[in-house]
Amino acid sequence: MLPAAKGVYPGEAAERRINLIKSYATAATQIDVDYLPEVSGFNPWGGQTDPNHRPADAVARAHSLGAQRALQAEKDGYDAFCPYGAVDVGVLEARRRGLSIPAAGPGEASALFCGLLGRRFASCSYVATPQSGNRDRYIALGVDHLYVGATAIGIQNSEYPQRHDEVLQRYKDCARQARDMGAEMMGVIGQSICPTEFSAKALQDATGFPTMDGIAAQIAMVEWWHRTGLPPSLLKVPRT
Repeated sequence: MLPAAKGVYPGEAAERRINLIKSYATAATQIDVDYLPEVSGFNPWGGQTDPNHRPADAVARAHSLGAQRALQAEKDGYDAFCPYGAVDVGVLEARRRGLSIPAAGPGEASALFCGLLGRRFASCSYVATPQSGNRDRYIALGVDHLYVGATAIGIQNSEYPQRHDEVLQRYKDCARQARDMGAEMMGVIGQSICPTEFSAKALQDATGFPTMDGIAAQIAMVEWWHRTGLPPSLLKVPRT
């Protein structure tokens, strides 16, 4: 699911993301893509330099609508739910509402894979905001001891296609900053950076710094949950 209603992303940007997500399908895993059911007020397309761009009520509404779409996916017979974007729109709220099928966002999945690897990691966002470097999610996931801090490209994601080469140079700076903080990899990264604009391999080849692919991580995670039949740990995600 794209984390915004149809029309929030420009047509070309939405199409690029939908095609990218579908490219992760395999012989064993079919992937369909839909939008957030309604406009939430949360806009993942540009404007991230404004500290008021993500007011709490808009983000909460996005999570509520994302949970609604996840529950509908379960009714429609889907085996899992995966939202695009490191905000993990709808995942926790869907679990709280009793979603039975696996659900994972790229932010949560990437952090948990860093824990599996046992490697210190940094995050990379589009533009630094008051939410950048928030450790609460890593504390909840039990990987706070591995998280060293946040970096940011400093360019709005709506400008990435026309500033492609500059984004790569900025990412190289972020990788250097992450290393200086003691990170061994870029573990959580905005999806418009990677893998939408650059694949994880392309960024690793350019920097020599391991980079997590959040879409690959979330799909692998829901596949594991589906195959084992186990839900997310109640210790990590208590039901309410």
